[in-house]
Amino acid sequence: MTNEAQIFDKVVNERRSIRLYDQKAKYDKSIVERSLQRAILSPNSSNMQLWEFVRVSSEEKKKELAYYCMDQLPAKTARELVVFVARPDKYKQSIAHNLELVNAADNFEKESRKEKRRNYYSKMMPAFYAFDFLYIFSLLKKLFVTLTGIKKPSIREVTAIDKKVTIHKSVGLAASTFMLSVRAEGYDTCPLEGFDSKRIKKMLGLPRRAQINMVVAVGPRAKDGIFYPRIRYPYDEVVSEI
Repeated sequence: MTNEAQIFDKVVNERRSIRLYDQKAKYDKSIVERSLQRAILSPNSSNMQLWEFVRVSSEEKKKELAYYCMDQLPAKTARELVVFVARPDKYKQSIAHNLELVNAADNFEKESRKEKRRNYYSKMMPAFYAFDFLYIFSLLKKLFVTLTGIKKPSIREVTAIDKKVTIHKSVGLAASTFMLSVRAEGYDTCPLEGFDSKRIKKMLGLPRRAQINMVVAVGPRAKDGIFYPRIRYPYDEVVSEI
């Protein structure tokens, strides 16, 4: 095992969902910015980056957000809260950004690859991410892939629901990177899913089509911040090889 792997192994094993944070311990807010910078480097579907990260650190706003998180203890005692947001409404902006990258003067890709990516972002991505009123377009796309899939492998996840899952998977990957980074910085996190998404969106001034992925509590763990033993299924029960 390399030194880097040993360090990463230590970070992964030390990361726990901390449910109580020390209010008196030293807290360096700069670790959140560094960890979000690393989160931005996370893998994401088609480099669309349909995410937004909102830091909530003022006492007034933290208290309000904790209330919308059902006053869960991690939210109430965290030194900072970070809201991970899915932004399907920004798909046109992301397509334009990716096309700019393809056409940039310093892009070293082969011209044939550039042309494939131009087609991908100008044709396939608008078809996948476009707003689907009453899911009519989803039904047509589902019918098309079902028919084409009879004779050859086809991508089956093409509906509006599949689009939502795709975006949230990317946001979740960013949140995972963030939480591991915070642990590497010597602090801790707890991902929260029990919350009033409608009220949080209103509090943050987010548009209607934005979606709350999760809220992550951040801070120095209290001595009794771990409430439960960590139990995972054995390797042989969840990993197979063919």
